[in-house]
Amino acid sequence: MNDLLTTRQLQELFQVDRITIYRMLNDGRLPGFKVGGQWRFSRQEIDGWLQEQREGLGIGDFPVKGDESGSSPCVLPLSCVQAIQSLYAEALEIATVTTAPDGTPLTEISNSCEFCNLILSTEQGLRRCAVSWQLPEAGRSSALSLRACHAGMLCAIAPIVMEGELVANVIGCQFVAGNNAGAWSVDLYVLASELGLNEGDLQAAANSVRVLPDDQRPRVTRLLQKVADTLGEIAQERRNLAGRLERIAEMTNI
Repeated sequence: MNDLLTTRQLQELFQVDRITIYRMLNDGRLPGFKVGGQWRFSRQEIDGWLQEQREGLGIGDFPVKGDESGSSPCVLPLSCVQAIQSLYAEALEIATVTTAPDGTPLTEISNSCEFCNLILSTEQGLRRCAVSWQLPEAGRSSALSLRACHAGMLCAIAPIVMEGELVANVIGCQFVAGNNAGAWSVDLYVLASELGLNEGDLQAAANSVRVLPDDQRPRVTRLLQKVADTLGEIAQERRNLAGRLERIAEMTNI
């Protein structure tokens, strides 16, 4: 019988009231059975249920505070990140991507232009973009950066920070700033030669690069930082939840 938990013990483990336990039982979310009119819960079934909750939230192997792997990209719910960055990209009419601190993409690029799609179709182009997507002194910097990428376009990089750690970057890119069509200049012959692309194809796709008025740059960076801050808060909440589930799981095994 030591493998059975009472309702009171489950309340203490989950840190919820009795009504919540009963509600979870009634709607089938929690496994339990009655013995002499009293609810009892198998430790083994509760352990399995907790694991299902972790996996359902995408945190089955989520690093909790103090874990050496705490800076792993898995701290972010990437499907949620993809949706948020896509909204930003559509609203600002630029491209957006979320990367690991070393510039490795964690999401698909939202609202990518035809010109950059050509560049990213090559191994060398992707490698150069990854370098452009890194903050100065990647892994230590926590300040937003706005600079030119390897192809001469502007690239805004906002750090996603959790408990002082740089866990990822969110990038707003593939645009130039200026009040005329000549705001961007790049040697397409050299770029095509270095990346193994056809110069004519690059030339034809050059008009897909967005030209934003100069006064739009502050808006791009301000909103990008808000996106990064929001993603950092989401990551922190997930870590907190993972830690709580981990503690509950440990207590059921005592």
